[in-house]
Amino acid sequence: MKPIPLFGDGVKSYSEAVTAQRRLNVFFDVRTDGDKEKIVVRGTPGTVLWITLPVFPIRAWRVVKGVMYALAGANLYSVTSAGVVTTLGSITNGSSLCSMSDNGLQVILVDGIAGYIYAIGGAFTTIVDANFPAGASTVGFLNGRFYVESPNTLRFYLSGSYDGTLWTPVAFASKENNPDNIVAVDVLNGMLILYGGDTTEFWQDNGVANVPVQRIGGTTQTWGLAAKFSRANLNNTQAFLGKNPQGSVQVLMLDGYKPVRISTSDIENIINGFSTFSDAVALTYMIDGHPMYQLTFPTGGRSFLFDAVTHMWFEVQTGLGLMARHYGNLGIVFGAVNYMADYSSGNIYQISGTVYTDNLQPIKRQVVSRHVSNGGNRFSIDKIFLDMETGVGLQSGQGSTPMISMEVSKDKGRTFSAPLSVSLGAVGQYESPRPIWRRIGAAIDFVFRFTVTDPVKFVITSGSAKTRSQEGSDG
Repeated sequence: MKPIPLFGDGVKSYSEAVTAQRRLNVFFDVRTDGDKEKIVVRGTPGTVLWITLPVFPIRAWRVVKGVMYALAGANLYSVTSAGVVTTLGSITNGSSLCSMSDNGLQVILVDGIAGYIYAIGGAFTTIVDANFPAGASTVGFLNGRFYVESPNTLRFYLSGSYDGTLWTPVAFASKENNPDNIVAVDVLNGMLILYGGDTTEFWQDNGVANVPVQRIGGTTQTWGLAAKFSRANLNNTQAFLGKNPQGSVQVLMLDGYKPVRISTSDIENIINGFSTFSDAVALTYMIDGHPMYQLTFPTGGRSFLFDAVTHMWFEVQTGLGLMARHYGNLGIVFGAVNYMADYSSGNIYQISGTVYTDNLQPIKRQVVSRHVSNGGNRFSIDKIFLDMETGVGLQSGQGSTPMISMEVSKDKGRTFSAPLSVSLGAVGQYESPRPIWRRIGAAIDFVFRFTVTDPVKFVITSGSAKTRSQEGSDG
């Protein structure tokens, strides 16, 4: 038997004849020593319910001095590491995403209507200073001051020193290099970032009174921000959905001041085909040394996962349907644990690599292979074998006799056969049965689709096939 090209980095987009690949709820672990194979397919982490907030959706959150602050619906809550929830106050009701920051003494919240301050340990109030720009929807903290944008203008404003209730009429500045309005302000590694619709500027502290920041010369980039809440910190930098000068969107990651493209042509073809992408939202987490950027398109109903180690893209979803988004909307680290918020409820989940369900519901793992061919000649496959971790069955219930199914396409990934399922072995059955399928048939081109829906550990190390040439056949 010889290895089959199961592992690739394509994603089915504009033509199955080019690639029909799909990697759903899995990611690749590259083994530098190549002990058995250089690439291992692993299941993405599952989620365990931690707490449920009384209302939803969760619109923003932040951890300050060991306490989580979360805005859900109209209510601001504090949450301790023990899961004790306390209501701190309320704002205008809504479901849109919001932005939060803090200065160590105060938590600031902006919702696109007004600004609010929670004095830690004290009161939660609306910012009433007439100089605060009503309608701000993003906020950052830099060197003692809060920064917010003035909607639909080039201007940004800054608060008093360590006082988010104080805003003066002279404490503002304007985006300078291009007349595109500010979409979002952000702070990264001591820099103030002004994301516009068409360009991005970087500013730094200069210690001057009133407006102690200035633009860093020569750093303006001709990339705009395509989705306000696609920004997420990853690997000591930031990833986001950007708009290039030609008007299409790509996923980018900052390398210093330079946005570097991390999306592929396949991913970009999918994204640019959505009716809207401005509602994209991102979260990040770390799993076994893999920094993950999860980007969801609510209107498009899809979620994609970028691994900053392998620089590969995968797809994630909740449920067993053909195609859907993942229920994770926002992510946060609290007490060295990664959490995500459910967009459709008040649930907050812990992300865990040793859990194989999403809130006790099965996770669909699926790998669609590369095209397997023989130089355009017709050939037969007598046997397909997957080298997997077996004996992973549970003690009882679904998963006690776990199965993996295979479907075969002989028309370049357009249609597939009925699924054929084989056992992954009950608990402790490490040597047998093996995932083997026989008498696959003959074709010029094969594509294989492997699926597991049982809540068990998922690891594929390699795949191989026993083939035969069709004598005298050139297709």
